[in-house]
Amino acid sequence: MATTIIPPAPTGLAHPQSVQPLDLVDDLAAFIHRHEILGALPDRDRQELLRWSTIRTLGERRRIFRRGDPGRTVLVVLAGHVKLSAMTADGREVVLEIVGPSGCFGELAVLNNCARAADATTISQCRLLAIDGRQFLQVMSRSVEGLQAVVQLTSRRLRATTQRVLDALALPATARVAKALLELAELQCQVACDGVRIEPQMSQAELGGLTGLTRESVNKQLAALREAGLIAQSGSDVTLLDTAALGALSGVHSDPEPGSSLCRERLSTSRCVEAAA
Repeated sequence: MATTIIPPAPTGLAHPQSVQPLDLVDDLAAFIHRHEILGALPDRDRQELLRWSTIRTLGERRRIFRRGDPGRTVLVVLAGHVKLSAMTADGREVVLEIVGPSGCFGELAVLNNCARAADATTISQCRLLAIDGRQFLQVMSRSVEGLQAVVQLTSRRLRATTQRVLDALALPATARVAKALLELAELQCQVACDGVRIEPQMSQAELGGLTGLTRESVNKQLAALREAGLIAQSGSDVTLLDTAALGALSGVHSDPEPGSSLCRERLSTSRCVEAAA
């Protein structure tokens, strides 16, 4: 089986990465068949990409690539969450996107033969499908359906980025934090009688990078939401206690095209729900 060349892990980090052959991953073919980009490809092309792919397992808070690195692979998140971010001239981090399970990133650098436009870092322990960029480019060059899926993904990212800029100009800080928490819960969450627990655990600084606020301002807004009884917090763990009120506060209920979600139906109610398995 051909494998993607994976650069060695940086030294001095606590969680070394591992590389696995594809046949060790259960139901990978079914996962890929459902994927928004890879699932749009003919079966022959999907199989070709898989022959030139490997599984990378990385610990939490590990750098996958840096801004300016050459784009040699396309990555699909099989499990965990990845942060795409960039640093401003004054040293502030801007969080561009949080990529959850089934999400794809790194494809634009491959298709455009250009350097990475952002840093990619794991938030939690992750399992990633790394697809050789040359094979990805060859397959996409002959697949109209695949390219259409890439365009749709890029369009959603552009809309999300545009909306975030508008929110930073128009929404008060508390509303921005409430909206960010709902969006994180849509990525992955667990529902129990006390509310909706957000799975991607982000620091207050990272929430600031996602909302355009300072860490101190985020801390203040989270305290206000706790005092209002809308969230509960223990360290990096955040539980949404009243999603309806958070939606009304942020205006997220009026979004005509919410993102894909593992918990959207559960987020529509604040009633007691049995904890997800």
